[in-house]
Amino acid sequence: MLRPPLMRSRQMSRNPYQATLDQPECDKRRVSTPIHTEDPSMLNHRRRRPAAISLTVAAVVLTAIPTLIFADSDPVKYPDMEEEWYVVTMQDAKCGYMRSTSNRVGDVIETRVTMFFEIARGDARVSIKSDQLYVESLDGKPKSFSLEMSMGEIPVLYRGVIKKGKVHLTTEQSGVQRTAEYDFDSEIKFAWGQLLEQRTRGLTPGTSFTIKTYEPSLRVDGPVQTTLRVHNKEKVDVLGKSKELTRVTSTVKLGTPPAAAAAGGAASANMEVTTESWVDDEATPVVAVVDMGMLQVRMYRSTREEAMTKGAPPEMFLNTFIHVDRKVPRTAVEVTYRLKLPKDSKNRLPELPATSMQSFKRISDHEGLLTVKRIDWKALEDAAATEKPDAKLKPYLQASTMLDIDDRRIRRLARRGAASATTPAGKAAALRRFVTDYVSDKNLDIGFATASEVAKNRSGDCTEHGVLLAALARAAGIPSRGVSGIVQVPDGPLGAEGLNAFGYHMWTQVYIGGQWVDIDAALRQTDCDPTHIALALMPLGDEGMLESLMAIFPLLGQLEMEIVKIK
Repeated sequence: MLRPPLMRSRQMSRNPYQATLDQPECDKRRVSTPIHTEDPSMLNHRRRRPAAISLTVAAVVLTAIPTLIFADSDPVKYPDMEEEWYVVTMQDAKCGYMRSTSNRVGDVIETRVTMFFEIARGDARVSIKSDQLYVESLDGKPKSFSLEMSMGEIPVLYRGVIKKGKVHLTTEQSGVQRTAEYDFDSEIKFAWGQLLEQRTRGLTPGTSFTIKTYEPSLRVDGPVQTTLRVHNKEKVDVLGKSKELTRVTSTVKLGTPPAAAAAGGAASANMEVTTESWVDDEATPVVAVVDMGMLQVRMYRSTREEAMTKGAPPEMFLNTFIHVDRKVPRTAVEVTYRLKLPKDSKNRLPELPATSMQSFKRISDHEGLLTVKRIDWKALEDAAATEKPDAKLKPYLQASTMLDIDDRRIRRLARRGAASATTPAGKAAALRRFVTDYVSDKNLDIGFATASEVAKNRSGDCTEHGVLLAALARAAGIPSRGVSGIVQVPDGPLGAEGLNAFGYHMWTQVYIGGQWVDIDAALRQTDCDPTHIALALMPLGDEGMLESLMAIFPLLGQLEMEIVKIK
């Protein structure tokens, strides 16, 4: 949240829109004085902004918007390099563009969707890009796909091939590849298959049907269920012009990923994200809107020139603060909060995860009480290492794309960070201190980097501190996972001095002494203070990694807090 004056990132020295314009098509595809916390007098120049979770949610929203390109019910007409451009806005500010193409190449249909957007975080600017390619047979059977996602400086590339009811997935970053295999639902449809289904169903008002889609940015191990409903024509404002268009609603149902469900904490089960699209008489989308409180994303069909015009990125940091009437002192050991959503909110307050620090009691659909207390860290110091970890902990010791503990640099840093510590608690504390200092370029210019990228560049905010600490803990034999939530905004520069507010944040949990223990490298806390409120637990594996963040959707710009009691 608070940090020294920002140093501009390399990506801010150029026009990202122009860079994409000039890039060849072939390149695009590759494209509290708490226990165990340092002396507070030493922290002023190192204060951190709680951070990037809201930004990551925004990235998920944009990349996961269904890209159904509807058509009329004429006999099958294969696409011949059809191209559409869209302006992307958030909070009514132009922040990027989307380009979609569809083309027949021999006996397959290739559909490509490229998206770029930029968001402001205080003085910083963060650019996020995605490039998706779906390959299908002429009759709509999935054959392969690729997704290149850039939320840091080093992109992550997913490539999948579907054979004999399986998807064979390769994930690559910096030339290092990981492979996996998952069952592939035979009912899944990619973009062309979805179009064929829509042609069969037609656009008669009242038409409704459900299809299974596949979105690797949300989960790689199963389908995402989407329900489409066709409505009547409506007058819609399109970049200042009124047009009469047919409204189509697509609702994506998100289930809790298996690993998160086993963790007992991700609150995204059965959550729905709805996109409203308006299509013209030729059934091509003209406007698409995803409205989730402050995260209102709109896309308008436009010309290439309009789409590529640089905009003014919306503020996604200061606007997400949750204000309260007083501060929680550093010495607090237990705090009770009242959490609420507005009574007229269409969303239900999620069931917050139960952890060793917090317990949640629901009062109504829109309100609940949460008690958060410090963990007895001294008792943990006596906990011995578990000789044979419980089978349920196995996922939290494994390598993943986000936490590649097979990376030689990660393993070397884990040995260096743990130093001479012999107990799990001692190792965790040593690794926390190590990561806090190792990430030396504290900035807000990065979206969500992998641990390997952080280990290489030593740069980032709370998400980068969190994933690197989780990776080093696993490499040192300590089960770990991530936590997305909110934390009290500490005093510091940039107008935050004396501000009574909480901000979105990410930190780490390690499994010690039979319990999950919170530990925060970004805020320099081994013994986390009771302003750390967990909203969702993040297994940080390859299955459903970003889906575990969906619990935050109904809270952004909506959550209200009251400090009820402090001990």
